[in-house]
Amino acid sequence: ITQSWDREGRNSCPECRAEFADRTLKVNRALASMTETARALSLNTEGKESKLQCEEHQEELKLFCETDKKLICLICRDAREHKCHSFMPIKEAVESYKEQIKTSLETLTKNKSAVEEMEQQQKQKISGVRVGFPVSLL
Repeated sequence: ITQSWDREGRNSCPECRAEFADRTLKVNRALASMTETARALSLNTEGKESKLQCEEHQEELKLFCETDKKLICLICRDAREHKCHSFMPIKEAVESYKEQIKTSLETLTKNKSAVEEMEQQQKQKISGVRVGFPVSLL
């Protein structure tokens, strides 16, 4: 993203292209992990769903470890590394995270609207202040 900003000479959202002054990016490791998993869930060339496999055991990944926030196989579930962790079937995890993302998106949309409204109010106040001052002072 920052390389794109440097090339374009402006800071803008890659999704909506809105410009902003702050160049600070925050790392979201849970989102990065989910993105990597989503990329791995692509369809193979024959059109059949490809089954993700555990790198360690070459078993199909069937569970989501809620503690580690990653997909695991049945053998991994019984290993010491995941002892006392919480698990759920992948489909349940997908639905759960879909709901969380949907709720977060709704909240962000409301917050964005509120910020845009405040921005408009501030612009109106600034315009009102400029009208009240002589041109020589601006």
